[in-house]
Amino acid sequence: MDAQTNSDAAANPELAGEHGVRREPYATEPTAAAGQTGAGAAAGARAADGARAADGARAADGARAAGGTRPDFVLGGTLTVRRLGFGTGGLVGPGYWGPRHADPARSLALLRRAVDRGVTLIDTADNYGPDVAEELVARALHPYPAGVVIATKGGVVRTGPDVWHVAGRPEHLRAMCDASLRRLRTDTIDLYQLHRLDPDVPMAEQLGTLVELQQAGKIRHIGLDSIDAAELARARELAPIASVQNRYNVLDRASEDVLELCERTGTAFLPWFPLGHGTLTGAPGTRTATPSPTPPPAADALTTIAAAHGATTGQIALAWLLHRSPALLPTPGTGSPDHLDENLAADRIALTEAELGLLDALGAPVG
Repeated sequence: MDAQTNSDAAANPELAGEHGVRREPYATEPTAAAGQTGAGAAAGARAADGARAADGARAADGARAAGGTRPDFVLGGTLTVRRLGFGTGGLVGPGYWGPRHADPARSLALLRRAVDRGVTLIDTADNYGPDVAEELVARALHPYPAGVVIATKGGVVRTGPDVWHVAGRPEHLRAMCDASLRRLRTDTIDLYQLHRLDPDVPMAEQLGTLVELQQAGKIRHIGLDSIDAAELARARELAPIASVQNRYNVLDRASEDVLELCERTGTAFLPWFPLGHGTLTGAPGTRTATPSPTPPPAADALTTIAAAHGATTGQIALAWLLHRSPALLPTPGTGSPDHLDENLAADRIALTEAELGLLDALGAPVG
């Protein structure tokens, strides 16, 4: 999930039922069960998964070192990325519907600016627009520079602003992946993430389909969005999981157990709403709805620490994520070049142990 800073603060709940978005299966005719699709390939992949994960964790170790930029992360054990990436949700309109800017040149320039400033992980999704964000990524960056990793998502269908239908049947996933390949103008998607597990389709069928796409060379690595620790553990038995995208920030630690599992297994954790739905920037946005204000103790702590570093509260929130765990790879998004530069500068903020302790105390695991 992308998040905006300052006046670009996103207020999009992306399929989160508690925010009132309709979360419903996509209505289609029933199809025959696919069974344990790709089970043989998954078994072979599991054997190598642990080794690749350990490599990724070792490469990312030392992220709490003071000063300078953080060590890179080796995604899936093969793709080295800078931990602070760029999300493309800020390039589409309210409700993640249509383009944000009437002139696409503004979005194209922003994507190129991100890469020029060292971003190597671009996070997008087929349903941002829908189709708009992926097309912008291809127009701006194709042919993709060496080292740039493109992550996209599939598994939901859009029928209007803030309307999302889960669609995890094998035939849907195959068609969505092929469409993303065409829009992104590539033969292989570096990281393909299942945007939501479909409750009406066995997990083995959904992940088995992604393993088949991986076997076919259409996907390099597989990721999951919005899952709990038990689901992640089960998913790892079915397919090699390179990444997880869950809501997580300095005030929201509900996925702490998922983060711990990612740390142990070298799995990348891409936190969505890294700026707390806009509440951590000090300037809530109005793209879809006005976020709730930051609770006073958190606002005071963020403001005090930001002042000590000559930074914004949003930068401190991002810096905390980079300090919190070597597995965390935030991908904040924005439609503004100034806010892009502000976000990326958070990589250079070295928080003290006292500051980290203060920020750590702001949030507690939920549930």
